[in-house]
Amino acid sequence: MSHILFVTPAFPPLTGGGERYTHSLALALFDAGYQVTVVTSGAQAEHDFWEGQGAPATVPQHEDGLEIWRLPVRPFPKGRIGLLAWRKLMVVLSALPGDRRVRLQQMAQWIPPIVGLPETLARLSGVSLVHGFNISWEYALLAGWQFARHNQLPYVVTPFAHLGEARRARVARNSLMQHQRAVLADADSVHVLTRIEAEGFSTWGVRPRRCLEVGSGVDPVAVAGHPKSALAGLNIHLPFALFLGRATYDKGVQHAVQAVHLLRRQGTPIHLVLAGPTAPDFAAFYQRLRPQERSGIHQLGLVDETTKHALLAGATALLLPSRSDSFGIVLLEAWSHGTPVIGAAAGGIPGVVDHAHNGLLVPFGDVDALASALGTLLSDADLRHRLGRNGQEKVATHYTWARVRDRVLDSYSQLLV
Repeated sequence: MSHILFVTPAFPPLTGGGERYTHSLALALFDAGYQVTVVTSGAQAEHDFWEGQGAPATVPQHEDGLEIWRLPVRPFPKGRIGLLAWRKLMVVLSALPGDRRVRLQQMAQWIPPIVGLPETLARLSGVSLVHGFNISWEYALLAGWQFARHNQLPYVVTPFAHLGEARRARVARNSLMQHQRAVLADADSVHVLTRIEAEGFSTWGVRPRRCLEVGSGVDPVAVAGHPKSALAGLNIHLPFALFLGRATYDKGVQHAVQAVHLLRRQGTPIHLVLAGPTAPDFAAFYQRLRPQERSGIHQLGLVDETTKHALLAGATALLLPSRSDSFGIVLLEAWSHGTPVIGAAAGGIPGVVDHAHNGLLVPFGDVDALASALGTLLSDADLRHRLGRNGQEKVATHYTWARVRDRVLDSYSQLLV
């Protein structure tokens, strides 16, 4: 039985698309008969990456058949401000002439500052293949690469690269510094989530040895009950649009709020539900809003799976006007309920959503276009149903976890010969 090692900066209970992806893939591989070990941080929320979290791990945890090492995170000097300044310095250093990879790899040991990571990896034995995740928080991915090369093991990368809203967008520089490019070029296989991610690498001159589009997945969900009864306890008025995920500028949540306010000013009875953690930038934005601009906005924070699926089933549309999603699993979850989606024509979203076939795409940051798209769905029930139905079909044919698992295993099999 092959032993697969996952090295990732975070893992559930931390909530996020990348964490959910890694967890779901690990479970799918275990169900297929593989031994899976996960080495990760003990972070339970994103702020743990700069505030610190956890005690030294002396033994692994065992959950759902997975062996999981959760390592502590040391506090970053000056917290989030210090982390952002450190990251900006790395981007600037990478852009300077000359080879800065060694220095950048040293600096990356603080992104995030996981304690005892190389030492924990060195304790593991019998590993057949190493799979690293998330090139934006790359210390885990780099440590996995170094462990694989030291032990002459195949190394696979799933980068979750955030390439932004335009060709060579500034946001992509966080994922394509010199040391990150070196890992992508040296990996035995790079698993991208969409063709957009692969094309973006080519645009930036990054050419992995092997690049495979594996996509993301969901498990089929049963839509039970009427949305009005399922959501009765939340005091949410119909119709509503849903924003599901971390509320931050790069995800487009400010634009969603502004678009709904614009529609309400024009007399359209629409509400916006926000479900997920709140980033500091959105908290500050929301505090600056006037009472009439907050009208119709419902902030739920983190919700459980039952509530999440009730929201997805009851929403007029899911809004993901983001420039920082390499895929957007929430799109698949909405489609599973037959709910139409509106996404930004940015990041990996255009590689998932086919405009006017199973969803609508708008430019990132274009509030008028977002409001217009949502207004169109509100006024055209036939269009809503057609987009949602086509989305359901795409999930069934391309984006179940069984299909993703099979694509990943095909890639592994080529490296484990």
